[in-house]
Amino acid sequence: MVNHGRQRSYYERYFIHRIIITMVFVSLSHATSSKLENNSTVCSEFLSCLKCAKHASCSWSLDIQTCIMTPSSLGNLTVNIEGHCPQFSILKNSVLRDELFSYTVAVSNDKNNFVKFLQGHKITCNLEEEELEGYILNEEIKCNTKKLTAQRDKRFKALMIYHYHITIDDNIILRFNNDSDNYFMYYDHECNRSWRDEECVTCMWSGYGYKNYFKRCSTENRCVGQYEYYGKWRLNNYTAVTTGDVGIDGGVRLECPEAEIRSVEPMTAPWLGGTTVRFSVVNHHILAEGNEVAVTVAGRECSEPKTRRMASGAVTSISCTMMPAANTDRRRNHEGPIRLLYTGDLPKVSITSALVIGLVDPVITDMSPRCGPATGGTMLRIGGRFLNAGTTLRVSVGDYATCDPVAIYSDLILCRTNPASVDGPTAARVNVVFDGQLSKYVGDGSVVFTYAAVPALDPGQSLQGIASGGTAVQLRGRHFSCLRYAMFYVRHGERVHYTSCRLVNDTLAVCRAPKLEYGRGSAVMSLKYGLRVQDPEYREMDLLPPRDPHGYSLHADPVFVDFVTDGRTLTINGRDLDRGYRPQDDLTVRFRGSGGMCDVTSTDHRRIVCVPSTNGSVTDLGTVIGVIVTIGDTFACVVKRKADGRSRGLGGGPPYGVVTGVKIVCLVAIAMACIAVYRTKARHRVGATASAASAACTNPTTAVGYRNK
Repeated sequence: MVNHGRQRSYYERYFIHRIIITMVFVSLSHATSSKLENNSTVCSEFLSCLKCAKHASCSWSLDIQTCIMTPSSLGNLTVNIEGHCPQFSILKNSVLRDELFSYTVAVSNDKNNFVKFLQGHKITCNLEEEELEGYILNEEIKCNTKKLTAQRDKRFKALMIYHYHITIDDNIILRFNNDSDNYFMYYDHECNRSWRDEECVTCMWSGYGYKNYFKRCSTENRCVGQYEYYGKWRLNNYTAVTTGDVGIDGGVRLECPEAEIRSVEPMTAPWLGGTTVRFSVVNHHILAEGNEVAVTVAGRECSEPKTRRMASGAVTSISCTMMPAANTDRRRNHEGPIRLLYTGDLPKVSITSALVIGLVDPVITDMSPRCGPATGGTMLRIGGRFLNAGTTLRVSVGDYATCDPVAIYSDLILCRTNPASVDGPTAARVNVVFDGQLSKYVGDGSVVFTYAAVPALDPGQSLQGIASGGTAVQLRGRHFSCLRYAMFYVRHGERVHYTSCRLVNDTLAVCRAPKLEYGRGSAVMSLKYGLRVQDPEYREMDLLPPRDPHGYSLHADPVFVDFVTDGRTLTINGRDLDRGYRPQDDLTVRFRGSGGMCDVTSTDHRRIVCVPSTNGSVTDLGTVIGVIVTIGDTFACVVKRKADGRSRGLGGGPPYGVVTGVKIVCLVAIAMACIAVYRTKARHRVGATASAASAACTNPTTAVGYRNK
């Protein structure tokens, strides 16, 4: 119980410590983030209470209508919480002809008694360039009434837009939370309120020390018809900018959601031109009515713009074709926005996209596979950079065929070859043309695609191998170069045995003989064989020899008896020593112990002759007690010296053939004698004895296992 109590006390202290550490960490994080915000926020840039009070380091001063750094102690007229900002609303934002109009601003959410503060100060209402007296009445800021007369513009019906603002003590502008509260409309006839803004574009934005207001209505507006208005004021004192100062940069750039460019494609285009660019514009039909429209893409002219109104009505889809680069403009890999310029009555109006289009120079580096059948259907993978630049793509293989694009990415083109006009084999460069203008070759022309003919095996090859397998089998044929892989197979009974192959060139495949069962004393077996291959499209097929009466000849493993030496050469004795393999490709002889090589000079059915390698470690053959003979990859055998082998061999005593002949004669005589004596009593015993004697003479070899490739 004591231990449990201590453990619980430990966990309680641990939990409390973790809480304290977490609280400290959160406090430090908050302090750090606040410090970072303090260092990066410029409070004076925010010109309304709502925008200012969103930032912890800023506070809105109601008495001077300015955003300041939050002081250590807040006064009654300082707001640093967004929810404490006063709310302003214009009770009436339009007036009819010959109507007395009073600009009235209702104030709500007045938690700091701002209206009471205003009662003791001078209020001035500024209507364009005219000043009217203002006053406070029942939580409202009211301006003296005035009868307005429309300044008619012959181009449009009588809609007028007036700019209104209120100052405190002549020099402090009352900043509304919504810029639209500074404007009201004048109509010379009664107009349904719901019709006033239909088929109209209204933009308000601030920047570079100015605030801007733009409104344009189309002829479909049922209140005033076609109308356009633009006003620009300095943010510090709301003085108007004259018309002559507007459009110095070639037009008024609209910045509002009601007039913007959306959904630009493609995002990259070949620098040489010819790309069809597609994008959508909000309220383009209103801005373009009665105006000329010019489109530029990344500073390049985009000709013959075509428009189509979308189902939503407010959005218009536009497509145009980029003009080729001028001789003076050879820039590559640069970017720029789409710009629409509406030219008619001054001022000119422009829209610039937030998205930019890169003018790039595509690079094609590699391709795979590099060959395929002339019948087509090969899927080419073309790699590089900026491969999705533009809108159209054409891939061709020389003058023989095209390759239909399946998928296009920035770093990969997938296309499927069409049937070629040649049977093959024919190699050609692969060409990619972007937007009908910019032509590129894979690897700058160093990489070619080969239309290959159907692969086939040559007739009458007479292949062979030994039972242990692993020896080299050379298959001759044609059109191997386009194969992905090949496997050699042999039919043995009801089974099919496969081994791997190496495709050396277009006409040669080097394979390994399979390991097959072979009964002792059996004759050479003739088996059917073939080559299973896979084309570049991973389709498998079997290649069969057209004419091969011998098939694949299966031989028994060679039998090694012993070896003898005359001091200069070494002779290995046995039977079937030169069958079922190619000695020059598969046969190696090494000295046991030292590992030195013995170079083979000749082979026949019963013996192999070799001499020590010139750079070997064996200098005295008389000291060699064993050699290791290896055939192919899987057969190896240790051969020992013959007990009396010093005087045998080439010129060292009776030839091996003579000795063997004498042995055979003796065995035959003994066998005949035994048969005569025991014919009636123990015929089966005599046969067993003769077989044992024969086996004891012909099998002195020792296997040492296999080595795999």
